[in-house]
Amino acid sequence: MKKKEYRSVAVKLSLRFSVLLAAAVLLLSVLFTLTLRHFIRIKQSSDLFDAAGEIVKDLAATNTSNRLYMFSNVPYFITYTVYDAGTGIVMYTNDPFLPILPQTDGKAVPYISKGYFTNGDLNILYYAVPYFHKGRSIIIQTVLNMDSDSTELLLQGIPRTITFLVIPVLLVSFCISLFITRHTMRPVVKMTQTAREISSSNLDQKLPVKHKPGSLDEIDGLALTFNDLFTRLKSDFERERSFTSDVSHELKTPVAVVLGQSNLLRRWGKDDPAQLEKSLEIIIREANSMKSIITNLLQLSRLENGRLSPSKSDVDVGLLFARLREETRSVSAGSRIVFGENEGHVVHTDAELLHQVCTIIISNSIKFAGPEAVIELSFAERPEEALICIQDNGPGFSPEVLPHVFERFFRGDSSHSRSSGGSGLGLSIARAIMQTLGGSVTASNGNPGALLTVTLPRDSAG
Repeated sequence: MKKKEYRSVAVKLSLRFSVLLAAAVLLLSVLFTLTLRHFIRIKQSSDLFDAAGEIVKDLAATNTSNRLYMFSNVPYFITYTVYDAGTGIVMYTNDPFLPILPQTDGKAVPYISKGYFTNGDLNILYYAVPYFHKGRSIIIQTVLNMDSDSTELLLQGIPRTITFLVIPVLLVSFCISLFITRHTMRPVVKMTQTAREISSSNLDQKLPVKHKPGSLDEIDGLALTFNDLFTRLKSDFERERSFTSDVSHELKTPVAVVLGQSNLLRRWGKDDPAQLEKSLEIIIREANSMKSIITNLLQLSRLENGRLSPSKSDVDVGLLFARLREETRSVSAGSRIVFGENEGHVVHTDAELLHQVCTIIISNSIKFAGPEAVIELSFAERPEEALICIQDNGPGFSPEVLPHVFERFFRGDSSHSRSSGGSGLGLSIARAIMQTLGGSVTASNGNPGALLTVTLPRDSAG
């Protein structure tokens, strides 16, 4: 067997199974031996009790004083001694080497005396009971020699036999379990080989599923889980590739403009005050654009990685709408924010994050509905959620643009151009913020204009 086999799951499982099986065999053998020994001891005790009873009967029927008198009904394998309880003088015995032992209180007890014989120990089970015979108190002692008892010898041989049997059982069970485990683990081996071949360039490759739907086992479930993981990873990789490409594209333009204007200034702009002022304005504008992109990317990263923890409190919807109206008036004097009566409505959420979401949506409305945009804010409650709706009077979303409005850097038509300002990240940030708050934001077309709906969970409403 190769060295690497010892590191395989099949070998480890087989070894553990074999060891557990051997331990189970040993445990069952010990329990069986103890149970058998218990019943044999009961039978041995019963033989000693019966033999004592037969001696009592014979004593009542005989008048002999022969010390070696043989009681005819006592089994041959039982030795006995009858002695005077007061003097200890032996009256009858069929084994003169038996010692005089104390009474056993109605039960058979073992007795071992090391070196009792010149060639060994005394190992017996005996029963000693008092009896009143012919006006004198005597002790009837029946004995079973454990070294010559066949059942006792059989019990003593069982542990050795079991020990020798455990070794082949261990080997056979290991071979059988190794065969079964390898057969069972074969789909896992195939999955491992397939997984080794999968990389970021071929994430569409799938792990094999052995059974059909409806009869799937745990290994099939593992394969399906990994296949689903690979599908999600492929989607993430494609999104990140697109994101990297978009970032590169977004930063490439302002960097190119900054370099172009810098080279222009170095050649002759230093001597032309008008050109110097114009170039500096362009450089500052493009630098601010890059700063905005980087700031938005950092915020997106914090939101998507869960490093931003909301600080929730009760937010008065009426005060929020009033704050948005004042801020919009200071940024775009021609735009108007209108809303109905919202006093008494409260949501429990992060006030600043919710304000940022609303500000992003309103800024988008002003950007695409024009400097005289009319933006309507409204609030509604449902059994499980609270809604803040923001609708403008602009052109709305075209059908091909609507599914992509929350994608990063997406610009679907000429109105979504660089000249309109922004980095194309605003609505992506709004969606990420709402996910952090446990809600969502959706886009649709109102009548007229674009309609953005901010949804908060019901426990946010008060």
